[in-house]
Amino acid sequence: MNLRELATILGVEMKGPEDYPVYGVRDIELLALAQGLEENFVCFIESPAVLKRHPKAAERGVILTTPALAEQFPRALIAPERGARLVFIALLKQFDKAPKFAPGVSPEASVHPSARIAPSAAVLTGAVVMEGASIGARAVLYPGVVVEPFAEVGEDTVLYPCVVVGHHCVVGRHCIVHGGTVIGSDGFGFFDEPGKRHKIPQIGNVAIGDHVELGSGCTLDRATIETTRIGDYTKIDNQVHIAHNCLVGRYVYIAGNSGLAGSVIAEDGVMISGMVSIKDHVRLAQGSIVMGMTGVAQDTEPKTAYFGTPARPARQMHKMNAALERLPELLARVRALEGKLAPS
Repeated sequence: MNLRELATILGVEMKGPEDYPVYGVRDIELLALAQGLEENFVCFIESPAVLKRHPKAAERGVILTTPALAEQFPRALIAPERGARLVFIALLKQFDKAPKFAPGVSPEASVHPSARIAPSAAVLTGAVVMEGASIGARAVLYPGVVVEPFAEVGEDTVLYPCVVVGHHCVVGRHCIVHGGTVIGSDGFGFFDEPGKRHKIPQIGNVAIGDHVELGSGCTLDRATIETTRIGDYTKIDNQVHIAHNCLVGRYVYIAGNSGLAGSVIAEDGVMISGMVSIKDHVRLAQGSIVMGMTGVAQDTEPKTAYFGTPARPARQMHKMNAALERLPELLARVRALEGKLAPS
């Protein structure tokens, strides 16, 4: 496509030759400082700081930018100041190489006669849809996906290879579940008596809302009795564990390698960074932030950042860490005072 066609698709103004060919997108941050852009590729620059780091970016290619910076470039796509990130997202979608699949059930998929599959859904080779399961319109099931009995997958949801949706679990609409994630594994429930260990039946399920994304290798345990829930628009990174009975709200972020123990409640808007551990039955209040490598053992306050193990408000923890740096000096001073005060 050419520059004019791309500007029309994105709904933005343009600068430069209308017939200038555009082949794709490049990442400005991966360029060497003295390196210019490739011809016929688009790069996103929304701040003077980025342009200062890459002064040669103005010489070649096309820049998606804001009106304040557009005069710096001979060829530009000019996005509104406040909408530049949304235009950038639309640009990436134009060059997305994700495969598209025709509707229908592959003859090499295994589908139970009682399963309900929308005609517009795509069930690919090697996928398994078991008794009473339901697959919504335009959903895509990649090879190796298993949808167990009476589970539900909503419309426009994509399940990547080897995802498992456990029996009676629900995945909402417009969700993305990446490879190897298991939804509805048994919760970790046992009871011990002398010489015996009893497994506690996990008879609940998992219910995932709409517009949720789950990374690769996540595990979401079914509730012991009721439902483990994930709210709408929540985004969960790779290798995250959500234990039984957890209630995760709407618009929550959870970064990679974090774990929520049983019956944790994460209210709307919570942000959990990477490698975080949350103790069972803890409530993360609305809008609270848990910084990376933190261990949370007590309830949090709304819109407050926490850090450390055990977690404390981040401001308090930073003061404590600053004080620790002076500890050797303070110990030396104490020893010196003790020496002076010791009886001769």
